[in-house]
Amino acid sequence: MFQKAFFAVAVGLAVATAGGMAIAQADVIKARQEGMKAQGAAMAAIKKVIDANGPAADAIKPAETIVATAEKMPSLFPAGSDKGAETWAKPEIWANKADFDKQAAASKAAAEKLLASAKAGNMDALKADFGALGATCGACHRPYRTPKN
Repeated sequence: MFQKAFFAVAVGLAVATAGGMAIAQADVIKARQEGMKAQGAAMAAIKKVIDANGPAADAIKPAETIVATAEKMPSLFPAGSDKGAETWAKPEIWANKADFDKQAAASKAAAEKLLASAKAGNMDALKADFGALGATCGACHRPYRTPKN
């Protein structure tokens, strides 16, 4: 009798834990998708500033958004978060985690440089830094993101 009760409790805990992990994975996938959408919108806002040739100060807020998201990027890809929900993250992220984290750090550094240029009011630097940031995005997306259909 004790063994049956113990087994039932153990199975219940395992199911509850697995369910909690699935919810946590879905939450982190949703958070990283929202972060990527925010970065995309911020990049579009900065592109408008560049196309209008300024003022560079108008790029400060969107650049701050990109920096804030870039700071969180590695934590938005915990092990196992490539399953259980719609995600474009490739398994290569976790197979090459050190490189992925290196790419994320490069993106963060580029975003910080872009923000500094916006704060300095330097349109020429803003344009160059925008291109450099875009290159870091592509350097990560190519190996680690499945293209959307």
